[in-house]
Amino acid sequence: MALYDLMLILDAEAPEERRTEILDGTRQAIEADGALVESQDWGARHLAFEIDGRDDGAYHLFQLEAAPPLLDRLGRTLRITDEVLRFRFIRLKPGQPTPPPPRPDGRRGEDERGEVPSPVAARAAADAAPRR
Repeated sequence: MALYDLMLILDAEAPEERRTEILDGTRQAIEADGALVESQDWGARHLAFEIDGRDDGAYHLFQLEAAPPLLDRLGRTLRITDEVLRFRFIRLKPGQPTPPPPRPDGRRGEDERGEVPSPVAARAAADAAPRR
């Protein structure tokens, strides 16, 4: 099984019970055929562009270990779920940490020098590390 990030963007205007139902169903599917490493609720955020007439989305990140059949099943289920605006699976290298959740102002955490690290630069640096 490989390590993946699953980023979900749910309709922020959907009832809280429905969003919880979708997240619980996703979590149960992952735990049934894979392993849930971590789950983070990133909260509601303004979308960079309008999706299906919506300006805001509720972001949720799952880090999981899964095989391709589980990803296929999850993808089919999420694709036909009305309240899911977008989702994306990203394959990670083993041992790669989960990205930190964004701060309320939309920025990520600062490093020891007070600078905000770029998540793209962090992923690129991890990818460029020598393989053993």
